[in-house]
Amino acid sequence: MRVGILGTGAYGCSLSKGIVENKNEVMMWTPFVEEKENIEKTRTIRSLPGFKLDESITFTNDLDEIINFSKLLIVAIPSQTVDSLFQQLGEKITDDKHICITSKGIEEKTGLFMSEILEKYTDTKNVAVISGPSFAIDLVNNNTCGLALATKNDETAKVVEKVFENDFLRLRRNEDLIGTEICGSMKNIIAIASGMLDGLKTSDSTRAMLLTDALHDMADLIVNFGGSERTILSYAGFGDLILTCNSEKSRNYCFGKLVGSGATQEEIAEYLKNNTVEGYCTLQSLYKMLRNNDFKIPMINLIHRIVIGKTDPSRLLSFLVERD
Repeated sequence: MRVGILGTGAYGCSLSKGIVENKNEVMMWTPFVEEKENIEKTRTIRSLPGFKLDESITFTNDLDEIINFSKLLIVAIPSQTVDSLFQQLGEKITDDKHICITSKGIEEKTGLFMSEILEKYTDTKNVAVISGPSFAIDLVNNNTCGLALATKNDETAKVVEKVFENDFLRLRRNEDLIGTEICGSMKNIIAIASGMLDGLKTSDSTRAMLLTDALHDMADLIVNFGGSERTILSYAGFGDLILTCNSEKSRNYCFGKLVGSGATQEEIAEYLKNNTVEGYCTLQSLYKMLRNNDFKIPMINLIHRIVIGKTDPSRLLSFLVERD
C-alpha cells in the first residue's frame, strides 16, 4: 500500500519504520525545503539519535504529490499547524483516500479537535485517530506498544490496521473519536502538572493522587462533549496518562519539572523555544474552550494560572488536598 506521512518530526519518522517493514511504500512530506534536503541526504533527525530512515522512503515538499501518491495519509504535525494543512487539503481528498490523525491538541481560535478541523474543510468520512502510550524512541526500538484506533468507518479501520499492526504494535478499535482526542490532548497538560510535582520533589504517592483525580476530570470532559466514558480506560486514556506523566522522555513532563523546580522565566522560555511542548499550546486552547462552554475543571484552571499566570507551583499541592 502507498502511505504518505505528513510531517518529518520524531513521531512521524518513528512510525515509518514499522510501516516500511510491513512492505508498504512510504513518502514523507515537509513544507520546509531545507529540512527535506537534509533528511533526504542524511536519513536522520536530531530528536532520534542513532535511527536512520529506510532508504526506500521518498520525500517531498509538494502536497499534491503526496496526496496523489497515497492511499493512506498519516497526519503527524504539531497541532497548531493542522488547520492550515487541512485547509490546503480541502477538496483534494477524494473518496479513495483514508486519513489517520496522530496529532494531538485543540485549535485555539475555534476550540475544535483535529478531526473536527478536518470536517471543516472536507466531506470525507474515511477518518481515523490513533493515540496511546508510544514514545517515538520506543517505536523505533521495536518495544511492544498498544494504541487506540478511533474511527466510525470499518474500511478505514482495516486500512490502518493493515498498515500499522505487526509483532510489536497492537491497535484496539473504538468509535469514539472525540473521547480519544480529549484523552490525547488532556494527558499532555496533566503531564506538565506531574512534572511540576517532580520539580517540587514530591513523592510517587502524590503524583498518583494527581493522576487519579485527573482521570475523573478527563472522564467528565469526555461525557460532556458527547464521548464515551469507557474511553478513559483505553490506551489513549489510562495508558497514555500513565506513560506521559511518569517519564522524562516526555517533553511535557520535563517542561513541568522545570516550572516546578523554580527555573527562571528565561530558562523556561529557552526550553519552549527549543522543544515542541504540545501541552503548553493545548493548555491555552483547552482553558479557552472550557470558558466558552461554561464547563469548569478546577485542575486545568490552576495549571493555567501556574504556567501562564506565574502562580507559585506549590499551589498544586494544597489544591490536591483541598479539592472536593
